[in-house]
Amino acid sequence: MDHLTDREFDRICTYLSRTLGLNMQSKRVLLECRLSHERERLGCVSFSSYFDMVERGADPEITNRFIDLATTHYTYFLRGREQFDFLRTVALPELERSRPRRTWNILCAGCSTGEECYTASMIVEDYSRDHAIPPVRITGVDVSSAAIAKARQAVYHPMHVEKVPSHWLSDYFTHTGETYAATAPIRRRVAFAQANLCDPGALRRRYDLIICRNVIIYFDERTREQVLDNLYRHLAVSGYLILGHAEILRDRARFDYRKDSVYQKRPEATTL
Repeated sequence: MDHLTDREFDRICTYLSRTLGLNMQSKRVLLECRLSHERERLGCVSFSSYFDMVERGADPEITNRFIDLATTHYTYFLRGREQFDFLRTVALPELERSRPRRTWNILCAGCSTGEECYTASMIVEDYSRDHAIPPVRITGVDVSSAAIAKARQAVYHPMHVEKVPSHWLSDYFTHTGETYAATAPIRRRVAFAQANLCDPGALRRRYDLIICRNVIIYFDERTREQVLDNLYRHLAVSGYLILGHAEILRDRARFDYRKDSVYQKRPEATTL
């Protein structure tokens, strides 16, 4: 594996900060590992010549692959189980009491390859068997077009479903050969879109619950605040914002802390 020069590393970090708001200063080895294979695949003699192709943007596939390689997509079903337990035992019952008739909207921001969205859909499916609830619409957004394409396929290898309970495997998946595919009822309430959370126009509706885990930790401070402001504007009053365990929201004026990195938009808050 070849190594990035300081100039090449700074150039890549500057580009990712400018276009995606990402702070990658601590990810040098990760970038070297992931971009080395792509540079070799394209026959580029150096990282600089490879990145020239990315910056020119003449081939969107090269640029999209660069973004896909530079961002992290490691996930699996029921990752952060205690937060999904909160969805099942607290958030859904509250929605049933407060919004019994209109569609419930759930956003998975930085959804990667879709496991988080389909986990939420399976929890909703379980809940709907004992409760008369309105339609639920789950939207997954991610900056990576490759991740979104995989999410839409809804086909996963066994390592991604290791924590899935046996009754989910039998009820909500079709097992074919070495893969597990989410069934049509689980996929039906989930939709995906490629979007950059740094874009103020990335979100189009009001959400009752926003799951945004292990995303804002990669942003620089300025972008992090912009993204959180945007999520706040699109979160319904008394709605929940679920962050990753390493992400701390210090804004006590607009949110109350519940548990397990779950925050609730204050009832007295007004939309901006």
